[in-house]
Amino acid sequence: MKRYISILLTILLISSIAILPGACINAAEAGIDYSFSKSDKGFAEGMIKLTADEGTYWLYWADDTKALDGYTELCSLTFESRQTLEHKMYERAAIPVDAKKLIAVKSDKEPEDKTVKSAEFVYDIPESRLLAHTDDDLRYRFASYSDLHIDSTKDSYKYDELHWQKALETAKARKTDFIAMSGDYVNNNTISEGISVSEWRTYQRILAESNYTNPVYEGIGNHEVRQNYVTGTEEFIKGTGLEGSNGTATKGWFEKTLGGDHFLFMSMEKGFNPTRKVDQFSNEQLNWLENRLNKYKGDGNNIYVIEHALFYKYGAGDRTDDEPYYSLPLHEKVESTQKLKSILQDHKDVIFITGHTHIAFSEQYNFSDNGGTSAQMIHNSSVGGVRHIVNNALKSDYKKDITEGYIVDVYDDAILFNGANLYYNEYDPNCCYIIKPSNRFTGGTAVTKWEAEEKVPDYLYEIGNVKQDSDISVSDVTLLQRYLVNYEKLNPQQLINADANGDGKINICDATHIQKFIAQKLDRLISEEKQAQLDKEFPDKAREMLKLYYRYSSYDSYQNVKRTLNEDFDLDYLKGAVAVFAGAVDCDNIDKPESTTVYFENTMGWKDVYAYNWGEGNTGNTAEMPGHKLSSVGKSEKGNKIYKYTIPDLKYNWFIFTDGTVKTKNIRFYSGNVCYYISDETKFKVGSYKYSE
Repeated sequence: MKRYISILLTILLISSIAILPGACINAAEAGIDYSFSKSDKGFAEGMIKLTADEGTYWLYWADDTKALDGYTELCSLTFESRQTLEHKMYERAAIPVDAKKLIAVKSDKEPEDKTVKSAEFVYDIPESRLLAHTDDDLRYRFASYSDLHIDSTKDSYKYDELHWQKALETAKARKTDFIAMSGDYVNNNTISEGISVSEWRTYQRILAESNYTNPVYEGIGNHEVRQNYVTGTEEFIKGTGLEGSNGTATKGWFEKTLGGDHFLFMSMEKGFNPTRKVDQFSNEQLNWLENRLNKYKGDGNNIYVIEHALFYKYGAGDRTDDEPYYSLPLHEKVESTQKLKSILQDHKDVIFITGHTHIAFSEQYNFSDNGGTSAQMIHNSSVGGVRHIVNNALKSDYKKDITEGYIVDVYDDAILFNGANLYYNEYDPNCCYIIKPSNRFTGGTAVTKWEAEEKVPDYLYEIGNVKQDSDISVSDVTLLQRYLVNYEKLNPQQLINADANGDGKINICDATHIQKFIAQKLDRLISEEKQAQLDKEFPDKAREMLKLYYRYSSYDSYQNVKRTLNEDFDLDYLKGAVAVFAGAVDCDNIDKPESTTVYFENTMGWKDVYAYNWGEGNTGNTAEMPGHKLSSVGKSEKGNKIYKYTIPDLKYNWFIFTDGTVKTKNIRFYSGNVCYYISDETKFKVGSYKYSE
């Protein structure tokens, strides 16, 4: 009997020991516990543990009263009973400058009330962890974007234009001083089709029409450079305004000093050529980079290197412990990659920003300094199309409401890369990172805020002053008369000045009106009432001029007009800004039809081939259906006839080929010297290849 009792007691003892862990968890005190991995101020890296009863809890950074505005939740955790769940904060995760607390709000869905008072649990962040900065401590703020991919075909990036608009809106809303971008603004650069001029125009149009008025600086990505031809640099320079005062670049790489800090923009020089075989960076470019880094080393300011492509199994942007998800990184077997890697290992204080992979911020491949052996590498996601990892592979199902980039806050003792969904202008607190400048950085100077330049002479925009000189004279009448008989061209501002009687028309009546004014038969060219009406209408006229002439004028001058419109300067200053903008317009090309030629290989044996061509909006078409009858200009290697069609103006950017009965799928123009053919005989889809006579 004693033996049975002994056995029973032993079993009970063992059973009680077995349930002790569960009992400890259930008995654990409810609340938030935070185990930090680093002792540095501003570092959120570590593990958050929440012990709670049944329910869903939403965790937020908060100030003393409520969750921080402009941030999403850190996470939501659902409990089935009293237990402890964890949330990891990754390497270099940052505590927001305004955060004082971490709160957990209990709610079945995202809570509307996110106040500290409504929180189930509150964690007070230790004072020693806080950066405790104010707005006055911010040296400058910039947007770091990559991979816009303006896609004229809309095959891959159907939300490209919307995403670029949203990126600019967020940059404006966050009051950034400038935007720095690391490549891939246009999309189509394959061997067969070349770079789309229309894509650059779309990029620039959206910028011109946006309310973002501060500078934009761009480095070259692989989509800016034509493979094998390597001729994209000139189009890049023209498309980004680097030929103007915004910057100087003849080879695509350049530098800017902003707020005392150094921004070095690099260029991929070989485009889509295989990165495992071809040097993407010339010795000239790498020598330029190394010389600049050596020059600025120890001068007390931050150094940023803006480059497009990441390294294979090294640094930020993709996994390094296994085969990368993205197939076009820089490979170490290539000499220029080895040299760039060596340079970054020699300059550990450099901040190296790349894009290229489009991998979502949430996948957490965003920061690496390779264990303290290299520059501090930051990976940027994509404005044009964010990719997620699904079933161990990159998935490119681009979403309308997902577009990502960083808003970067620069302080004397910290640089915060705030990962944002630009569509909603919201920071993801799990994807906000902190970089601590080394001791050699002393802060530098603040970014120079834009200030109004001196007003230009009012005779540049004076009604009747067609010649735009110091007074209204017979020379103005002569110039106007020569314009009316097509002997002279006038820039858009001169055309405004030439409407001397204010009737909205430019004709011989205006010349006569100016002559009467010169002869003192008129006290003024137009009445005070008419002048007041024109002044009231002028801001709308300025906006219309931006839409009409942005691609023919200078990048800086149209940004100045936008800034003046958005910041409510006086009317005379606006008129002066428009006069400078209009005066920079390339009058030789403004009315010139921009024709281009495409071809069609008749693989279907059609008896006749027509091209029907039209433009978006109210542009119309170039001929009624079935369009222009085409002539054969040769034969393909397969013996099929090849037909030629010249698009008269790039504004007619859609076309089809037809035999008068059946027709191809719609084709959106984005480059010339391309031969199309029907690749799918049931759906009449087209393929293309590079072709010239």
